[in-house]
Amino acid sequence: MDNDSYLLLLLSDGNLPTGSFVSSSGLESYLKHGFPVLIPDLVSPQSAPQPSSIQPPQGVQATVTFIEESLAAYARLALPFVSDTHSLIIGHPTATDEELLARLQTLDQRYEAMTLNHITRRASKAQGVALLTLFSKGFSRPSWVGSLVGERYSEEQQRISRSKKLEALVNSFKLTIRRGETPGHLPICWGNLTAALLLSK
Repeated sequence: MDNDSYLLLLLSDGNLPTGSFVSSSGLESYLKHGFPVLIPDLVSPQSAPQPSSIQPPQGVQATVTFIEESLAAYARLALPFVSDTHSLIIGHPTATDEELLARLQTLDQRYEAMTLNHITRRASKAQGVALLTLFSKGFSRPSWVGSLVGERYSEEQQRISRSKKLEALVNSFKLTIRRGETPGHLPICWGNLTAALLLSK
């Protein structure tokens, strides 16, 4: 398994403390207001359909459709911001932290403006800062790692140096969120994290 796949599997684990249970994306409200019919039709054993013709209950199918459409809508909104953030950081290796932070804040403010639902905004901010905190505590390199690599491994030294610069950017961005200078939405933080982990786009 390659490094990118391994890291993405780790990050997709629902047990990571990233606030993935902060919001149901409207599913609770959808169910509470009775949109799906959750009780399947009762059928007698004699008229029971054959296994090949069994369809899921109407309520289950409605819920699956809701989840599919919700994910599609979120992807259309969030993925361009994730992509732009990742490209911004990886594509400008010589840019200063201040320049990158200013551009990240601009992307973050644009995402804030495009996210109209206040519950979605609040959940996105909570998940974003949780993701950066997870990176700082669980994925950043200890400072002594660079000293273990000899000078003859200059390529590895360069990679470690690049990683340290990206880790510093993550920490700086997290600090601007804590100071209230930028909202810290999940797509921006995710793009920042994946760039700092040197994951490919």
